[in-house]
Amino acid sequence: MPIYEYTCLVCGSSFDKMLRFSESDLVPTCPKCDSQDTRKKVSVFGFSSGSTSVSVNSSSSSCGSGGGFS
Repeated sequence: MPIYEYTCLVCGSSFDKMLRFSESDLVPTCPKCDSQDTRKKVSVFGFSSGSTSVSVNSSSSSCGSGGGFS
């Protein structure tokens, strides 16, 4: 089950909630003030800008000069 992060708009506290994918649209109650005025945070892991590129140099070896076994 994924863990979702939420912010309470009444008291400002942040909290996590483990929910099934089928429950991800439910609005959880704030554990600090019992308000249902909460919003899901945008996760860093779920964000992709699409403008980042990664370059990998396949000619280098991280296992030493020969890269083989002795």
